[in-house]
Amino acid sequence: MNAARRRTIPDGLPNRVYQKSGSWYWVPKNGPWIKLCRVDAGEPKMLERLAAEKRKRESDETGSGDMPARVAEYVREKRAEHREDGWHYYGDYVKRVFSDVNVRQVDNAHVVDFLGLWKGKLAMQRALRAFLKGFFQWCREKRYYAGENPCNGIKLKQPKPRDVYIPDDHFALIRARLEEQNPMILCLVDLCYLTAQRSTEIRSLLWKKDGDDCNWVDRDNGVIHFMPSKTRDSSGLAIDWPITPEIDAVLERARSTGKIKSNLVIHNQNGKFQSDTSALAVWKRACKAVKIEQSYTIKDIRAKALTDAERAGYDVKEIKDAAAHAKISTTETYFKQRNIPVSKIVLKIPKSA
Repeated sequence: MNAARRRTIPDGLPNRVYQKSGSWYWVPKNGPWIKLCRVDAGEPKMLERLAAEKRKRESDETGSGDMPARVAEYVREKRAEHREDGWHYYGDYVKRVFSDVNVRQVDNAHVVDFLGLWKGKLAMQRALRAFLKGFFQWCREKRYYAGENPCNGIKLKQPKPRDVYIPDDHFALIRARLEEQNPMILCLVDLCYLTAQRSTEIRSLLWKKDGDDCNWVDRDNGVIHFMPSKTRDSSGLAIDWPITPEIDAVLERARSTGKIKSNLVIHNQNGKFQSDTSALAVWKRACKAVKIEQSYTIKDIRAKALTDAERAGYDVKEIKDAAAHAKISTTETYFKQRNIPVSKIVLKIPKSA
């Protein structure tokens, strides 16, 4: 249906609202089709959702500058390309701070001042700088911005590597709780450990190949093909991980978990992609239930796996290849100190001459 075409027969629907495949959609000017609700949910629900969507769109255009509207356009166009669930929220921060600024006015000093609002929060500063850098590159491509990218040349401190190791006893307690609480998240945790991959790769793992850049289970060759999302646009490093008996058992557990099946090995109860936020929430509830006070996260499982591999005697180069790292120095940041050394030096108080 052409959203720009006027209706020849009045149907009583609000302007730019259309019925399609049993649902009502609103099609804002120069925007995508936005689903409001199912037709059987009723017209009051449709009108309520329409008002909410209009308010949301209007909030993107508040202030005297054009930055909010441009950022909103950028997020709508690029959101599907980003795996991070909260990526679009970075745009909200930008819209609020730059509400009275035009895109063409922004320079290096504007960006420095903006990042200074998160002084001491190095990870957040780097994430926002990356968002703005991508935004202004997009603006240059759209001819909204003619100058050099204002994020160029801005240097930020490197956050210190997270120095957390999950002891075996704590890991066992968390796993036991997850087995009762959410068996699918337990499969996620086990695969993260057994393959030493990031949770992003495990949550996007497929039973069957779907494209050249996917992570998928290759039963015919007895391996899992990993193309880590962090390396796809940089080093391009990949890793084939053998399906050991223990990994195979976890895969079968995942296959038999839940009533709704999916091409995703790890999925939510609706067969859809398991978000990192919901998986982390389940993990944290399990930690709380077994009275673990340390702030472990699912990301710490990879560090545990690589540390355990190093302690088991595997060569650091083998571990680097398994982790799909380009440099050994990157791998070494994952090794955590498990044992506090005991000094063998014995001193005595010297006697006076």
